[in-house]
Amino acid sequence: MPRTAAPPVPSGEGPEEIPFAHEVRRKMLHLLALAVPAGMALLGKPVLFVLAPLALLALTADLLRVRAAWFRRFIERFFGAMMRRSERPPLGGPVSVNGATWVLVSATLLTLLFPIDIAAPALAVFMVGDAAAALVGRRWGRRRWPGGSRTVEGTLAFLAAGLLTMAFMPSLPFGVGAAGTAAAAVAEALPGPLNDNLRVPLVLATVIFALERFALGIDAPLLAW
Repeated sequence: MPRTAAPPVPSGEGPEEIPFAHEVRRKMLHLLALAVPAGMALLGKPVLFVLAPLALLALTADLLRVRAAWFRRFIERFFGAMMRRSERPPLGGPVSVNGATWVLVSATLLTLLFPIDIAAPALAVFMVGDAAAALVGRRWGRRRWPGGSRTVEGTLAFLAAGLLTMAFMPSLPFGVGAAGTAAAAVAEALPGPLNDNLRVPLVLATVIFALERFALGIDAPLLAW
């Protein structure tokens, strides 16, 4: 039988969608947060003394959003339009960790676990690739991957933007970085048990670390300061 094309992916529909204009604003803030991997590269491992408190503060804010009405009103007023439905639980409901908090948690874990010359590029490549995937997938995505909501077009955008970003990372061999970026694109496309803001950069950094150590013989121990 001839293969039929998957139906177009609706733009701005579904339980997790927000209007495309708000998606653009969300991803612009996401890209402004490239200051985080830049700070990681500049300060090295001691950046943990900044990242860990910020991650804890963000997690506390997520808790307050469902426990304190005044704080919930404050967050909704300034950021509510850019938050997905799952990030906006009702007052008194379960705690939901938003995307910005996950980025800080990921930055903290990457800095703790990996050499900084892997951690910082991994987070930067993820952030650029994720923004490209979301915007291209929402605007031009037509074919969904089986079993998920991600689109082929979004994944290709992740890969292209990630490879372009990786080309500007002199601390990593490009071939190794490209392999990590490809693995991250797959991890971003597939549904997983963890939030993609945590899962994808960890996959990217792990693949780069493994290839450097076992394929190139670069001795870069985990948890090294």
